[in-house]
Amino acid sequence: MRLQPKPRVVVQDEYEILASFEVVREVTNGITIDAAAITADAKGDKIIKKGMPMAKLTASGKWVPYKPAGDDGSQTPTVILKRTVNVKDGDQVVGGYEVGKFIKERIPVTVDDALIAKMPHIVFA
Repeated sequence: MRLQPKPRVVVQDEYEILASFEVVREVTNGITIDAAAITADAKGDKIIKKGMPMAKLTASGKWVPYKPAGDDGSQTPTVILKRTVNVKDGDQVVGGYEVGKFIKERIPVTVDDALIAKMPHIVFA
């Protein structure tokens, strides 16, 4: 007799990015993502994956995905995105982590020494 529950529904992007729950600090009131700065895919979607390092644009104060070669603030990430979001319909406010320990294999960009140095409050395990 099987007593373990069977998974009936798999929710997209329900994977865990946190490596530890000991020290975690979320952004108060979330971050506003600049939909105009996100490039649409072939279907018209502007999807940003859960775990993406996010940076604040100096001109608008809104947030965009980390771009190592940027010169508009996008080169300085300070927040990890809490969930996958599609901003095709305009700007959205989304939760993020300012402090935490994350599984680097689940971060949607390459976690290199440059990214690690730019995010001193984030630990990649």
